[in-house]
Amino acid sequence: MKTAIITVGKEVLTGKTINTNLATISRRLNEIGIDVNRSIVIDDIKEEYYSILDFCDSDLIIFTGGLGPTVDDITRETVIDYFKVETYLDKNILKDIKNYFGRINVKMEDTNDKQAYFPKNSIIINNELGTAPGVIFKADDKTIVLFPGPPHEMIPMLEELIKYLKKELDIKLYSKGFKLVGIGESTIEKALTGFYDKHPLVNVAPYASIGEIKYVFTSSNKEKLEETMNDFYSKFGEFIYGDLDDTLEGIIVQKLIDKKMIISTAESCTAGQLAHMITKVSGSSEIFKEGFITYSYEAKSKYLNVLQDSLVKYGAVSNEVANEMAIGLAKETLADIAVSITGIAGPTGDTPDKPIGLTYFGLTHNGVTKTFKKIFNGNREMVRTRATIYALNLIRKELF
Repeated sequence: MKTAIITVGKEVLTGKTINTNLATISRRLNEIGIDVNRSIVIDDIKEEYYSILDFCDSDLIIFTGGLGPTVDDITRETVIDYFKVETYLDKNILKDIKNYFGRINVKMEDTNDKQAYFPKNSIIINNELGTAPGVIFKADDKTIVLFPGPPHEMIPMLEELIKYLKKELDIKLYSKGFKLVGIGESTIEKALTGFYDKHPLVNVAPYASIGEIKYVFTSSNKEKLEETMNDFYSKFGEFIYGDLDDTLEGIIVQKLIDKKMIISTAESCTAGQLAHMITKVSGSSEIFKEGFITYSYEAKSKYLNVLQDSLVKYGAVSNEVANEMAIGLAKETLADIAVSITGIAGPTGDTPDKPIGLTYFGLTHNGVTKTFKKIFNGNREMVRTRATIYALNLIRKELF
């Protein structure tokens, strides 16, 4: 099936918005055996749509963007006009849009009505996070898909398209995967030499993000899929924390709940990111009672009883201070697990012996305190994110 993804928007053309939708859609389609052979970005101009559609011979054409209520959101009406398909006003969708504006107490403009017009015999994909529904329809022996541009709205709709395509094309595929932490993609790939040749009936796709990586296994043969995943697990089990639906913070919170344990945090360079990751999980109030952001020397001494002598002699970013932060935190909060983070996120603050990315961690559990040292690459936000994930992984390894 020849497939094209057409992204609409001046903000993408000018580089103000990164086209993450292309990567998301392409990867998901690839997992069910559909390769994207063409990607195009166009401006919100009617002639651009017509020009692209005139030469596009793809069987599946996916548009993202331009479904909103403003005057420059013209994807729906322009594509429908190009294919000369008959439309109708969906009263249920119009009611949903009105209810959406009612919930947020904002006046609905007349221009929002156009979001409820659809080709006859089309499949409407509801938008739970916005006002612009998606739609799938057929025209000129092609399958046309219209998605909104915001990724948080598009991604849930994409799963509906995947279900439709698997049924339409009679694709019977099994797909599972693992999420890993504490190991890099290059290290895994080096260890997988010969692995792909050993499992030719299974597509194995890695997707790396900052601090984590997931591997998706897809095959029409369920037994071969399980065999491949078992082989993979035997190699990297110590780094695997869950399946594709799991989150690192989620499994940690659940384990703490199961063990009826309380955790507390003391953060410097991450400025509360660890506490945020834990508390964004539903049910975290059972296991998280308090956390400290001790950004200065004074705060570390005041709230965590870090010795002034240690701060002066070793500096705030040191093994000794991370150790005292964790011990002080455990004493102040009476938590079962106390975690401390102190580091240099950059872009300034480094010295010849303390480079940007240097981070120390402390973890106190059952009266025993361990400390850890890492140097993370990347800019300020990447260092902070990597430090947060590293701390979560320390907690995971302590609990499991």
